[in-house]
Amino acid sequence: MKNFLGAKSIAAAVLALAGVTVSAAETWTGHATLADGGAPAYSEIHYLLGDERLVVYTCPDGRPFARKTISENSNAQAPDFSMLDARWGYREGVRGSGPSREIFVQRKPDQAEKSAPLDLPKDGVVDAGFDAYVHKHWDALARGDTLRFAFLVPSKRMFYAFDLAIVGKESDAKTLTLRLALGAWYAFLAPHIDVTYDRATQRLLRFAGMSNIRDESLKNLDVRIEFPQAPSPATQEQVAAAGAESLVKSCAGSGK
Repeated sequence: MKNFLGAKSIAAAVLALAGVTVSAAETWTGHATLADGGAPAYSEIHYLLGDERLVVYTCPDGRPFARKTISENSNAQAPDFSMLDARWGYREGVRGSGPSREIFVQRKPDQAEKSAPLDLPKDGVVDAGFDAYVHKHWDALARGDTLRFAFLVPSKRMFYAFDLAIVGKESDAKTLTLRLALGAWYAFLAPHIDVTYDRATQRLLRFAGMSNIRDESLKNLDVRIEFPQAPSPATQEQVAAAGAESLVKSCAGSGK
């Protein structure tokens, strides 16, 4: 149960990103360290263009090893997404249109892809849609309400009930820290995730918990991710290059 927390094709997304105007793009970076020991784990570089997002995950030396594309398709809380970690060949996401959307997972290139229909619950949340959910319910969360919602765990191809509430001891006048935890009797078996936002801008500052990036055993890494800087403009060339760059198959040595 500790591996719970963890579309358009990448090629299609790259074409879409390449067509935006320079002023439409924003970028920001998060730096992840291992919770056990604090060693650098990876960085994640986000590019936002309207309702399209590209995330590139890089080794500590800056080489990209994974990529995720996200498309809201008019549903910010439950977007389509496609993620590939080239080191292990792990793929997961949500794809399709209308009532024909499906969840897919392929753990390794030599294993068959598994899929299931996406039966989206009311107020269901998918992947980066969590941030949209927080913003939508900001006032309730800030005053201390505990909210329960269904969150997709792609590796299980199922939605699970999660509770989200403020962590008072971690919050102050400038920041709001929220804890995401399984909302069921077996919650004690799974670790929680804490996310810290700037109260004034509602910008994500910190993430602590199980990442969607996995180790060689395909177990989710326990990390702390810091987002030290606010989004800044990105050029069309930067976004297109980030979407087209080859992914390395190892963060060790030459990456070959």
